[in-house]
Amino acid sequence: MSTIEELKHIASGRVVENEPMVSYTTLGVGGPADYFVEVPTEDELSALMLYISEHELPWIVIGDGANLLVSDKGIRGIVIKLGGEFSSITVQGRRIVAGSAARISKVADAAASNNLSGLEGVGTVPGSVGGAIVMNAGTHRGYIDEVTEGIRAVTDKGEKIALSKDKCGFTYRNSRFQYDKSLIITYAVFKMKPGDGTAIASNLDAVRKHRAETQPQGKSAGCFFKNPTGLSAGKLIEGAGCKGMREGGAVVSEIHSNFIMNAHNATASDLFVLAEKVRKLVKDIQGIDLEYEVRRVGQW
Repeated sequence: MSTIEELKHIASGRVVENEPMVSYTTLGVGGPADYFVEVPTEDELSALMLYISEHELPWIVIGDGANLLVSDKGIRGIVIKLGGEFSSITVQGRRIVAGSAARISKVADAAASNNLSGLEGVGTVPGSVGGAIVMNAGTHRGYIDEVTEGIRAVTDKGEKIALSKDKCGFTYRNSRFQYDKSLIITYAVFKMKPGDGTAIASNLDAVRKHRAETQPQGKSAGCFFKNPTGLSAGKLIEGAGCKGMREGGAVVSEIHSNFIMNAHNATASDLFVLAEKVRKLVKDIQGIDLEYEVRRVGQW
Protein backbone atom coordinates (compact mmCIF):
# COMPACT_ATOMS: atom_id res chain seq x y z
CA MET A 1 0.00 0.00 0.00
CA SER A 2 1.35 3.44 -0.92
CA THR A 3 1.80 6.26 1.61
CA ILE A 4 -1.23 8.17 0.29
CA GLU A 5 -3.40 5.04 0.50
CA GLU A 6 -2.25 4.39 4.08
CA LEU A 7 -2.95 8.00 5.07
CA LYS A 8 -6.46 7.78 3.60
CA HIS A 9 -7.01 4.64 5.66
CA ILE A 10 -6.06 6.53 8.87
CA ALA A 11 -7.75 9.93 8.38
CA SER A 12 -11.38 10.41 7.34
CA GLY A 13 -10.83 14.02 6.25
CA ARG A 14 -9.41 15.25 2.96
CA VAL A 15 -6.13 13.52 2.06
CA VAL A 16 -4.29 14.56 -1.12
CA GLU A 17 -0.81 14.75 -2.63
CA ASN A 18 1.03 17.84 -3.90
CA GLU A 19 -1.47 20.29 -2.41
CA PRO A 20 -0.51 23.99 -2.99
CA MET A 21 -0.30 25.91 0.29
CA VAL A 22 -1.36 29.21 -1.30
CA SER A 23 -4.96 28.71 -0.18
CA TYR A 24 -4.01 27.83 3.40
CA THR A 25 -1.94 30.90 4.38
CA THR A 26 -3.17 34.44 4.96
CA LEU A 27 -0.15 35.71 3.00
CA GLY A 28 -1.39 33.72 -0.02
CA VAL A 29 1.98 32.16 -0.83
CA GLY A 30 3.50 28.72 -0.56
CA GLY A 31 4.40 25.80 -2.80
CA PRO A 32 2.96 22.28 -2.62
CA ALA A 33 2.91 19.96 0.37
CA ASP A 34 3.91 16.37 -0.40
CA TYR A 35 0.89 15.15 1.55
CA PHE A 36 -2.00 17.20 2.96
CA VAL A 37 -4.14 15.52 5.61
CA GLU A 38 -7.24 16.95 7.29
CA VAL A 39 -7.88 15.28 10.65
CA PRO A 40 -11.30 15.62 12.37
CA THR A 41 -10.82 13.74 15.66
CA GLU A 42 -8.27 13.27 18.44
CA ASP A 43 -8.33 9.49 17.94
CA GLU A 44 -7.45 9.88 14.25
CA LEU A 45 -4.71 12.39 15.08
CA SER A 46 -3.26 9.93 17.58
CA ALA A 47 -3.27 7.16 14.96
CA LEU A 48 -1.73 9.48 12.35
CA MET A 49 1.12 10.53 14.65
CA LEU A 50 1.85 6.89 15.51
CA TYR A 51 2.05 6.13 11.76
CA ILE A 52 4.29 9.15 11.15
CA SER A 53 6.56 8.12 14.04
CA GLU A 54 6.85 4.53 12.86
CA HIS A 55 7.72 5.66 9.30
CA GLU A 56 9.95 8.57 10.45
CA LEU A 57 8.17 11.06 8.17
CA PRO A 58 8.53 14.86 8.49
CA TRP A 59 5.34 16.68 9.47
CA ILE A 60 3.92 20.05 10.40
CA VAL A 61 0.57 21.40 11.63
CA ILE A 62 -0.43 24.60 9.80
CA GLY A 63 -3.39 25.82 11.87
CA ASP A 64 -5.22 28.54 9.96
CA GLY A 65 -2.03 29.78 8.31
CA ALA A 66 -2.31 33.23 9.88
CA ASN A 67 1.31 33.48 10.95
CA LEU A 68 3.17 31.39 8.38
CA LEU A 69 5.54 32.17 5.53
CA VAL A 70 5.61 28.95 3.48
CA SER A 71 8.43 28.48 0.98
CA ASP A 72 7.75 28.66 -2.74
CA LYS A 73 9.34 25.17 -2.90
CA GLY A 74 6.65 23.87 -0.60
CA ILE A 75 6.76 21.53 2.37
CA ARG A 76 8.30 18.08 2.35
CA GLY A 77 6.44 15.41 4.25
CA ILE A 78 2.95 15.62 5.76
CA VAL A 79 1.00 18.82 6.39
CA ILE A 80 -1.68 18.30 9.03
CA LYS A 81 -4.77 20.48 9.25
CA LEU A 82 -7.14 19.98 12.18
CA GLY A 83 -10.88 20.27 11.63
CA GLY A 84 -14.08 18.60 12.83
CA GLU A 85 -14.22 18.36 16.64
CA PHE A 86 -11.16 20.60 16.94
CA SER A 87 -13.39 23.57 16.02
CA SER A 88 -15.68 23.02 19.03
CA ILE A 89 -16.28 25.57 21.81
CA THR A 90 -17.89 24.35 25.06
CA VAL A 91 -18.79 26.56 28.00
CA GLN A 92 -18.72 24.76 31.37
CA GLY A 93 -19.57 27.22 34.13
CA ARG A 94 -16.65 29.65 34.31
CA ARG A 95 -14.46 27.45 32.12
CA ILE A 96 -14.36 27.28 28.34
CA VAL A 97 -12.95 24.25 26.51
CA ALA A 98 -12.03 25.15 22.94
CA GLY A 99 -10.61 23.00 20.17
CA SER A 100 -7.31 24.18 18.76
CA ALA A 101 -8.85 24.86 15.32
CA ALA A 102 -11.56 27.16 16.74
CA ARG A 103 -11.04 30.82 15.92
CA ILE A 104 -10.01 32.71 19.04
CA SER A 105 -12.38 35.54 18.11
CA LYS A 106 -15.33 33.11 18.22
CA VAL A 107 -14.21 31.85 21.64
CA ALA A 108 -14.15 35.46 22.90
CA ASP A 109 -17.64 36.00 21.45
CA ALA A 110 -18.88 32.84 23.20
CA ALA A 111 -17.39 34.12 26.45
CA ALA A 112 -19.21 37.42 26.06
CA SER A 113 -22.49 35.61 25.36
CA ASN A 114 -22.06 33.78 28.67
CA ASN A 115 -21.01 36.87 30.69
CA LEU A 116 -17.43 35.64 30.99
CA SER A 117 -14.43 37.97 30.94
CA GLY A 118 -10.73 37.41 30.22
CA LEU A 119 -10.34 36.97 26.46
CA GLU A 120 -10.96 40.60 25.45
CA GLY A 121 -7.26 41.20 24.76
CA VAL A 122 -6.71 38.24 22.47
CA GLY A 123 -10.24 37.98 21.08
CA THR A 124 -9.63 40.78 18.62
CA VAL A 125 -6.65 39.23 16.84
CA PRO A 126 -6.88 36.78 13.92
CA GLY A 127 -5.98 33.13 14.23
CA SER A 128 -6.95 29.85 15.85
CA VAL A 129 -6.83 28.80 19.49
CA GLY A 130 -3.86 26.51 18.85
CA GLY A 131 -1.92 29.22 17.06
CA ALA A 132 -2.76 31.72 19.77
CA ILE A 133 -1.41 29.36 22.44
CA VAL A 134 1.78 28.69 20.44
CA MET A 135 2.39 32.43 19.96
CA ASN A 136 0.98 33.48 23.38
CA ALA A 137 -1.07 35.88 21.30
CA GLY A 138 -2.66 39.01 22.65
CA THR A 139 -2.49 42.77 22.85
CA HIS A 140 -1.69 45.35 25.50
CA ARG A 141 -5.20 44.57 26.81
CA GLY A 142 -4.14 41.06 27.72
CA TYR A 143 -2.54 37.84 26.49
CA ILE A 144 -3.96 34.34 26.20
CA ASP A 145 -1.71 32.90 28.93
CA GLU A 146 -3.55 35.04 31.49
CA VAL A 147 -6.68 32.88 31.23
CA THR A 148 -5.19 29.56 30.09
CA GLU A 149 -5.62 26.87 32.74
CA GLY A 150 -4.12 24.09 30.67
CA ILE A 151 -4.04 22.36 27.30
CA ARG A 152 -4.46 18.90 25.84
CA ALA A 153 -2.09 17.60 23.21
CA VAL A 154 -1.12 14.58 21.14
CA THR A 155 2.58 13.72 21.12
CA ASP A 156 4.65 12.84 18.08
CA LYS A 157 4.32 9.21 19.23
CA GLY A 158 0.52 9.40 19.26
CA GLU A 159 0.03 9.69 23.03
CA LYS A 160 -2.72 11.90 24.42
CA ILE A 161 -1.53 14.12 27.28
CA ALA A 162 -2.65 17.12 29.34
CA LEU A 163 -0.41 19.99 30.46
CA SER A 164 -1.15 22.58 33.12
CA LYS A 165 -0.39 26.25 32.42
CA ASP A 166 2.93 26.13 34.27
CA LYS A 167 4.13 23.43 31.84
CA CYS A 168 3.35 25.57 28.77
CA GLY A 169 6.39 27.86 29.14
CA PHE A 170 4.56 31.09 28.35
CA THR A 171 6.63 34.26 27.88
CA TYR A 172 6.06 37.38 25.75
CA ARG A 173 4.77 36.22 22.34
CA ASN A 174 6.24 32.79 23.03
CA SER A 175 5.58 29.37 24.56
CA ARG A 176 7.31 25.99 24.80
CA PHE A 177 5.34 24.91 21.71
CA GLN A 178 7.50 27.10 19.46
CA TYR A 179 10.57 24.98 20.16
CA ASP A 180 9.09 21.71 21.48
CA LYS A 181 7.95 20.18 18.19
CA SER A 182 6.89 16.90 19.82
CA LEU A 183 3.44 18.20 20.79
CA ILE A 184 0.29 19.06 18.82
CA ILE A 185 -2.17 21.14 20.83
CA THR A 186 -5.69 19.71 20.52
CA TYR A 187 -7.70 21.62 23.13
CA ALA A 188 -7.25 24.54 25.52
CA VAL A 189 -9.05 25.15 28.80
CA PHE A 190 -9.65 28.77 29.77
CA LYS A 191 -10.53 29.80 33.33
CA MET A 192 -12.67 32.92 33.03
CA LYS A 193 -14.01 35.57 35.37
CA PRO A 194 -17.63 36.75 35.63
CA GLY A 195 -18.29 39.88 33.59
CA ASP A 196 -20.91 42.03 31.88
CA GLY A 197 -21.51 40.29 28.56
CA THR A 198 -23.03 43.34 26.89
CA ALA A 199 -20.07 45.53 27.86
CA ILE A 200 -17.56 42.83 26.79
CA ALA A 201 -19.23 42.41 23.39
CA SER A 202 -19.32 46.18 22.90
CA ASN A 203 -15.61 46.40 23.79
CA LEU A 204 -14.72 43.61 21.35
CA ASP A 205 -16.69 45.31 18.57
CA ALA A 206 -15.02 48.68 19.22
CA VAL A 207 -11.50 47.21 19.18
CA ARG A 208 -12.18 45.19 16.02
CA LYS A 209 -13.53 48.29 14.30
CA HIS A 210 -10.45 50.27 15.38
CA ARG A 211 -8.13 47.54 14.07
CA ALA A 212 -9.99 47.47 10.75
CA GLU A 213 -9.58 51.24 10.45
CA THR A 214 -5.92 51.41 11.50
CA GLN A 215 -4.43 48.23 10.04
CA PRO A 216 -3.94 47.42 6.36
CA GLN A 217 -6.45 45.12 4.71
CA GLY A 218 -5.34 42.46 2.26
CA LYS A 219 -2.97 39.51 2.23
CA SER A 220 -0.69 39.67 5.26
CA ALA A 221 0.45 37.70 8.28
CA GLY A 222 -0.25 40.55 10.67
CA CYS A 223 2.81 41.90 12.43
CA PHE A 224 5.93 40.44 10.79
CA PHE A 225 8.30 41.12 13.71
CA LYS A 226 8.01 41.00 17.49
CA ASN A 227 8.16 44.25 19.43
CA PRO A 228 11.55 44.53 21.17
CA THR A 229 11.14 45.09 24.92
CA GLY A 230 9.69 48.57 25.50
CA LEU A 231 9.81 49.43 21.79
CA SER A 232 7.51 49.30 18.78
CA ALA A 233 8.80 47.27 15.82
CA GLY A 234 6.55 49.32 13.52
CA LYS A 235 8.04 52.62 14.71
CA LEU A 236 11.59 51.25 14.38
CA ILE A 237 10.85 50.15 10.81
CA GLU A 238 9.27 53.49 9.95
CA GLY A 239 12.21 55.33 11.53
CA ALA A 240 14.62 53.35 9.37
CA GLY A 241 12.82 54.63 6.28
CA CYS A 242 11.36 51.28 5.27
CA LYS A 243 7.73 52.32 4.87
CA GLY A 244 6.63 51.64 1.30
CA MET A 245 9.73 49.59 0.40
CA ARG A 246 9.07 46.96 -2.26
CA GLU A 247 10.50 43.66 -3.47
CA GLY A 248 8.70 42.04 -6.37
CA GLY A 249 5.05 41.91 -5.33
CA ALA A 250 5.79 42.46 -1.62
CA VAL A 251 5.54 45.85 0.07
CA VAL A 252 6.02 47.34 3.54
CA SER A 253 2.60 48.79 4.38
CA GLU A 254 2.19 52.57 4.30
CA ILE A 255 -0.47 52.22 7.03
CA HIS A 256 1.39 50.01 9.54
CA SER A 257 5.11 49.48 8.94
CA ASN A 258 5.22 46.12 10.74
CA PHE A 259 2.92 44.65 8.09
CA ILE A 260 4.68 43.25 5.02
CA MET A 261 1.96 42.70 2.46
CA ASN A 262 1.49 40.44 -0.52
CA ALA A 263 0.28 43.33 -2.65
CA HIS A 264 0.79 42.10 -6.21
CA ASN A 265 1.16 38.33 -6.55
CA ALA A 266 4.26 38.24 -4.36
CA THR A 267 6.23 35.05 -3.90
CA ALA A 268 7.42 33.80 -0.53
CA SER A 269 10.92 34.70 -1.68
CA ASP A 270 9.82 38.31 -2.36
CA LEU A 271 8.42 38.58 1.17
CA PHE A 272 11.47 37.05 2.84
CA VAL A 273 13.98 39.12 0.87
CA LEU A 274 12.08 42.30 1.73
CA ALA A 275 11.85 41.29 5.41
CA GLU A 276 15.63 40.72 5.52
CA LYS A 277 16.25 44.15 3.93
CA VAL A 278 14.03 45.70 6.61
CA ARG A 279 15.91 43.86 9.40
CA LYS A 280 19.27 45.04 8.03
CA LEU A 281 18.17 48.68 7.78
CA VAL A 282 16.72 48.64 11.30
CA LYS A 283 19.95 47.10 12.60
CA ASP A 284 22.16 49.58 10.72
CA ILE A 285 20.13 52.70 11.58
CA GLN A 286 18.43 51.86 14.90
CA GLY A 287 20.93 49.31 16.26
CA ILE A 288 18.15 46.83 17.01
CA ASP A 289 17.91 43.18 15.90
CA LEU A 290 14.31 42.50 14.97
CA GLU A 291 13.06 39.01 15.77
CA TYR A 292 10.58 37.35 13.43
CA GLU A 293 7.03 36.87 14.70
CA VAL A 294 6.09 35.13 11.45
CA ARG A 295 7.20 31.49 11.26
CA ARG A 296 9.15 30.55 8.12
CA VAL A 297 8.40 26.95 7.17
CA GLY A 298 9.01 24.55 4.30
CA GLN A 299 11.99 23.94 2.03
CA TRP A 300 14.06 27.14 1.70
